[in-house]
Amino acid sequence: MIKIAMALVFAAPVAPAWAITPTVNPSPVTNEFNAVSARTTTDAWAVGDFLGPNDDDGLVMLAEHWNGTAWSQTPTPNIFRVDEKLNAVSASSATDVWAVGSQNMTGFKHTDPIAAHYDGTGWTIVPTPATTGGSKSILFGVADLSSTNAWAVGRSEGNRALIEHWNGTAWSIVTAPVPAVPAGETFVGTTLNAISARSATDIWAAGYTQSGKGTAANSYTLTMHYNGTAWSIVPSPNPAVRSAINGVRQQLNGVVEISANDAWAVGNTVDTVSGSFQPNGPIAMHWNGTAWSLATVPAGVTTRLAAVTANSSGTVWADGDGAILRFNGTSWTTETVPGAPLLKGIGSVPGTATEAFAAGSAAGTYVAHHL
Repeated sequence: MIKIAMALVFAAPVAPAWAITPTVNPSPVTNEFNAVSARTTTDAWAVGDFLGPNDDDGLVMLAEHWNGTAWSQTPTPNIFRVDEKLNAVSASSATDVWAVGSQNMTGFKHTDPIAAHYDGTGWTIVPTPATTGGSKSILFGVADLSSTNAWAVGRSEGNRALIEHWNGTAWSIVTAPVPAVPAGETFVGTTLNAISARSATDIWAAGYTQSGKGTAANSYTLTMHYNGTAWSIVPSPNPAVRSAINGVRQQLNGVVEISANDAWAVGNTVDTVSGSFQPNGPIAMHWNGTAWSLATVPAGVTTRLAAVTANSSGTVWADGDGAILRFNGTSWTTETVPGAPLLKGIGSVPGTATEAFAAGSAAGTYVAHHL
């Protein structure tokens, strides 16, 4: 009788590409991240807000730092009876970090911009210029090039694109161009949601333009470029389906620049046809050095895209709500993210091929890490 020995080979379980990293939740009620940015593999920041422990605290700025191993909370200033919220963060060094957002008296809807700086030791609030008008004024994006050169974008009280520059001493408002709207429509306002700076003479900002026609409210994608001297409007595509009654709406929420002829902007369309006025489709568009063009996203993706990041021209990620998309140099594909997070920010680690962080909230602060 011949006996045959058989070896059974079991494949080792494959770890998920994105893995949740534990974060700090200082409040038992409200904790959320709105943005994440990485400077190195051992130096990344995630920012947002949490509900302070005392009756008059309101929302407090939340800033957590990644040291390569774990996330830890760093103390932030709290303004008495004022809600503070951070929407974006950017660092030029370990001792030069900017975060921007909004502040409002607790219980009041009107908001004003807020900017906070980390010098390697602690966070301090730095004054920003006042604007006039009745709209909510907020800073949504920031790009820190150096200790004497940082940019922040958002919306002014006049419902106009707000661009601010830091020169090492103070923030000042820089003139933003006003875009034209289609014939027969009335210009209403502009908002910039994101900014990406490759150098002092090559910067992109993205957002949307608002207009009105009769009772319909419209919005169109908006991209602006800075050449070291002035900001200018660059035409961008608008893929949303127009409703005869409700108009058409779309916006850009994130932008990243890889090189002078390689940049990405992402956002979403809004469902005006059924009247739900909810995000109903993603937008991804590419800059080739001459013009913006729409890119094809995977079929079945109906979420908004909130942010975009890139390690190189072959590794680009975008996220929003519960979705992460990845561009491999040829096409966009979906990636699995653990849990059911509401994602708002994504940041790749410069100098690495695949390391990145995606941040948001899921019953508290949430960060997924990709190695």
